[in-house]
Amino acid sequence: MLRSTSRSSTNPDAPEARPAAGARGVAVSVDVEEWYHSCWVPEYVDPARRGPQPEELDRLLPELVERFGRLGIRATFFVLGEVARRLPGRVRELVAAGHEVACHGDLHLRANDRSPAAFGADVTRARDLLEAVTGQQVVGFRAPEWSLRNLDNPRLRAVAELGFAYDSSLMPAIGAGAASNPRAPVELAWRDGLGLVELPPLVWGGWLSLPAGGWCGRCAPPAWLRRAVVSAQMALLVVHPWELVDRPVPGFYTGFARFFHDAGRRGWGERFERVVAEAPTRTLAAIAESARRPASGAPATEPAALGGAAEWAAPEAPAG
Repeated sequence: MLRSTSRSSTNPDAPEARPAAGARGVAVSVDVEEWYHSCWVPEYVDPARRGPQPEELDRLLPELVERFGRLGIRATFFVLGEVARRLPGRVRELVAAGHEVACHGDLHLRANDRSPAAFGADVTRARDLLEAVTGQQVVGFRAPEWSLRNLDNPRLRAVAELGFAYDSSLMPAIGAGAASNPRAPVELAWRDGLGLVELPPLVWGGWLSLPAGGWCGRCAPPAWLRRAVVSAQMALLVVHPWELVDRPVPGFYTGFARFFHDAGRRGWGERFERVVAEAPTRTLAAIAESARRPASGAPATEPAALGGAAEWAAPEAPAG
């Protein structure tokens, strides 16, 4: 939970973070990236330096839509602009299947590697493209690789200035983010009245604050993740399309990039299903809307909106 409603640093431009009690439930989000979109390999994420690479999303996205349909999951898909330009039909299929499409930026470049102006231009380009492709307003944003890092980042304010309803870029864990980042939904308020809802991803392991997604999540016993889900006010799980299949990535990785991609992948699709089995999931847009209302004001059509993830009464996953 958020420890305080005060500003987290001496930076006068940092927003005040206020607990958003109305933002509750279980959510699944997907970062829609190819296997090669790893910031650990700069020549892969920069199209100007990237040579021809095998691509999988044209096959993986329909598989994922079918899987989520079978599980009854309504998810939020954070789509890269460069992916939407190449596969607009697949992006429209996400909307047709009842999922939310949100913005992951245009290119998979770390936010802090660019000026606030260049960052804002990249995000605007991606959002405008996604809205043209889907015919719907795009209200959510997530930076590649959690690269907004903390509340002090001026690029976080840029997300609010661009008119997004919510951000989901601040990981409450050392490394990808900061331990001081909020672990539960908050409403961010700047001194001039600008506002934004922050919806952080789930962490587990108590004081260790380990991400429930990526290699930390894939290597965790499903029962441990399940306990983290049911104990959270809002449990936001994060996956990538390539993670949920056992096929090896079709290209070349070494070092940290290979470890981050491969650790715990075998069987993760089946284990992930055990973690989310019977969970009444909500889109992040719906949760962000609830954040601006008292918890009791959430619509009755969203079952998890009436309480936190802890009110989801479902059998616990086996420990194996």
